[in-house]
Amino acid sequence: MLFQKWKQDMRRIVKLLLSAAFWAGLWLWKTLRRAAGRELPGTCVVLYYHAVTAENRARFARQMDELKRWAKPIAADATNSLASGVHHAVVTFDDAFQSTAENAIPELIRRGIPSTIFAPTGYVGQHPSWTEQQDYEDRDEVVMSAEQLRRISSDLTSVESHTVTHLRLHLLVESDARRELAESKHWLEAQLGREIKFLSFPYGQYNTQLIEWSRQAGYKRVFTTMPQGAYSEPGEYVTGRVPIRPSDWRLEFRLKVLGGYSWLPFAFALRDYMNLLLAGRRHPTAYRQVA
Repeated sequence: MLFQKWKQDMRRIVKLLLSAAFWAGLWLWKTLRRAAGRELPGTCVVLYYHAVTAENRARFARQMDELKRWAKPIAADATNSLASGVHHAVVTFDDAFQSTAENAIPELIRRGIPSTIFAPTGYVGQHPSWTEQQDYEDRDEVVMSAEQLRRISSDLTSVESHTVTHLRLHLLVESDARRELAESKHWLEAQLGREIKFLSFPYGQYNTQLIEWSRQAGYKRVFTTMPQGAYSEPGEYVTGRVPIRPSDWRLEFRLKVLGGYSWLPFAFALRDYMNLLLAGRRHPTAYRQVA
């Protein structure tokens, strides 16, 4: 157990150091562009949390103070307001845990920070099944009730879809996947009396079919867990997000907010490519099939 924790800490430190180097390169590039009189485009990151317990409320509050220092908070649907040369941030929460309503939302409202809560409608008011593993960090959490979802829904706090039962959609047959997408949207619209525009894929897992089915279900944008910059392309439909915990180190949180971790998708792609190459060397015919 201690060795496993040591390995996790070392990976975390390596990511932190690489992210710091990446952000330093970004800062230098922006500085040179400004010196050359070039206008910088507006940038944005979307952050996502899960639970914010009472014990972590003060840490979360400090993070929101830091967020306002290093970025301009905007709502998830405010994509047309990316001011040139300004770095923006969107705050989201997956799973709609009650601790979010009790500890996070009051701190956000106090600071005027918009947020989006993605709710799994099949577990409203219940203890979700996916948290039952003994080592799951949020295993004691309960999803908000329908009344809580209605109560928090406001101009500052938006409730959106996280499917019905939080399953890995890419493993389902088409009819079941479409039902997960459609029924959660319809249930929330009936409860909240407004259009549901956004979807967060459970576990961040998706494929091209799920993207198309999400469009057909009426979602205006879908969110993943890929830590990359957001709202960077006109008509962007699939938006990545950066994972955040209240327990993140201060420098770690700052780098995530500033986009320092946006190198990770390139690292993941390189890793997958190298795995394919290695698989091809071990099993040449299998590699040709993949290619």
